Amino acid sequence: MSSYRVEGDADRCIAAQQCSAVAPALFGHDEYGVVVVTDQEPAEEHRESAEYAARICPAQAVRVLPG
Repeated sequence: MSSYRVEGDADRCIAAQQCSAVAPALFGHDEYGVVVVTDQEPAEEHRESAEYAARICPAQAVRVLPG
């Protein structure tokens, strides 16, 4: 089990797709460009990119939370 989890809020997402640009192992997008989290409990090695994706999301639709 991961020590953190990743969430994407499809209602807040504006389809900028910056999250998948910096963390393609964790994020994808649906047919409308809206965020889809592909790994909700990623390995520790992805934490930095997950946190970066959350920081740069213009809609604040990505969150990294304690596991």
